[in-house]
Amino acid sequence: MSELKKKTALLSTSLRLVCTDYDGTLAEADGQPISDIFFERLTAWRQFNEVYWVVNTGRTFQSLEEDLLRRKAPIWPNWVVSLEREIWLVRDRRGVGWFEWNRKCELMHTQLFESVSPVWKNVEDYITRHTKAKLVEDAGSPLGIIASCEEEADEISAFMTPLLANWPTLVAVRNSIYFRFSHKFYHKGACLEAISSGLAVLPPQIFVAGDHLNDLPMLDHRYARHLACPANSVDEVKKKVRSQGGHVAAANVAEGTVEALDKLCPLPKR
Repeated sequence: MSELKKKTALLSTSLRLVCTDYDGTLAEADGQPISDIFFERLTAWRQFNEVYWVVNTGRTFQSLEEDLLRRKAPIWPNWVVSLEREIWLVRDRRGVGWFEWNRKCELMHTQLFESVSPVWKNVEDYITRHTKAKLVEDAGSPLGIIASCEEEADEISAFMTPLLANWPTLVAVRNSIYFRFSHKFYHKGACLEAISSGLAVLPPQIFVAGDHLNDLPMLDHRYARHLACPANSVDEVKKKVRSQGGHVAAANVAEGTVEALDKLCPLPKR
């Protein structure tokens, strides 16, 4: 292979984008600062290449912003996906909404939620009469649901499956005991693809890590070659990562994410 081809091959596979879920993948539930090891590794990679960091979360942008401040994060992401579907460019720790994407996303969801109005009554009746779950307001959905435990959340998922079969573009997005509703074509994977395409970053140059069910769409070779999850991930995530040759870490949360990053994308030697 010629030197030019070697350099081209290296550039096409060199790490350019790190995409992480937030809660459970980087941030511990106890509110303590995110492990320094993640920021150290991100800084080290940026000495070799221009590496973007994307936080892909179910939180609102404001909630993530407040949590990064509270945990005193020394580095902020370049991009944020909030509510699993809105895209924000971060400049000087301020979010700038990606107008065209977010405008279309909002329009599609408004039209969808209005067109499936019978669903909401059915869901409300089931939750009220048959569960201990709570119906709550949700920034990204006509209804939000908080189950009383993981087992009850499994039962709610089982109820949703045949109900939503009549509306193929409507999905219930679950993260642990929390549920919201969304358009089928807007999820963490689609948002990652939109960001990476805009940056001209290829899937072989992308590392993705997540820990829960709402991360499954982005843990896919369509969007990234390097797939990972920390040890605290749910079984469905571990299974999908393993099935695609990714790395299931032995360590939890941020340390597990860095363990996987080191395994799949080792730092170049100086």
